[in-house]
Amino acid sequence: MVLRMNKKEIIWLAGFIDGEGYIGITSQRKKENRQQSASVHYHPYLIITNSNLNILKEIKKVVGFGHIYKLSQDIKNHKHAFQYKLTEMEKLSMLLPILQPYLRLKQRQCGLLVNFINTRKNAKRIYGPFRGATSYTIEEDIYQKLLILNKRGL
Repeated sequence: MVLRMNKKEIIWLAGFIDGEGYIGITSQRKKENRQQSASVHYHPYLIITNSNLNILKEIKKVVGFGHIYKLSQDIKNHKHAFQYKLTEMEKLSMLLPILQPYLRLKQRQCGLLVNFINTRKNAKRIYGPFRGATSYTIEEDIYQKLLILNKRGL
């Protein structure tokens, strides 16, 4: 799969991500069962939230993949909000390096997520009591750094 975005679209998208986007990692705790012990799994994602559905459709069209979701409306008299989400590592690994030079506010988050994806791609599968220990430590470190960078408020 090849991205077919021109420079103008890349710069436009980077600006949108800087203003309305979120580049991060989510963690999910897996329960213990007979086959595996309890563990934490990390998943990369890019989210752009906006009340204008048409602009998110345009973003999806320009990028060529991703999904759009309607958010639940909790407050009366507020506009409906929508999210463009991209969570697939292979697609993020193509998109993020192209966007990174044009990001201003989220360039560090982008670099950390690229590092996370590369770490995951290059991780060797280890079976036994110490499986995944090295890549897990790196992934946890990147996750914690992104939490700090993406923290809201003071």
